[in-house]
Amino acid sequence: MTLKAIIIDDSPLQQLATSKLINDNPNLKLTGIFDNPKTGLEAIKSFRPDVVFLDVEMPGMSGFEVLESLDHDCQVILNSTRSEFAFKAFRYDHVKDYVTKPMKRERFEMAVERAMKHETALRKTEKLCTIPVYSERSLWAC
Repeated sequence: MTLKAIIIDDSPLQQLATSKLINDNPNLKLTGIFDNPKTGLEAIKSFRPDVVFLDVEMPGMSGFEVLESLDHDCQVILNSTRSEFAFKAFRYDHVKDYVTKPMKRERFEMAVERAMKHETALRKTEKLCTIPVYSERSLWAC
């Protein structure tokens, strides 16, 4: 299973570092990089990614404001140079992990593994929901 991923981060250096980590991971496919959170939010609506690597502190709109505006059920891995945002981050259902910058490969891989497990469980649940359920009454109606 491959997860579609996008990056929303205003730092060109961090975009490059995160894109390298994503491209080196066989479970991820990078579908877009956005330096503007508003453009990134529109991209989430258009591309419908499975996972978003989202910076917390950006000009014009914070990562938390992006989270509050999400209407697509994607997973978010928040990242920031400041660890004090981590507690607030997990108040949002979309957030699956919080990784401080610069992201170390091992920590990045842990976050991706968490996203993969969540996606696998979600897909299994969706599959179960498509199995027809027969009640005793419907069996006797024949």
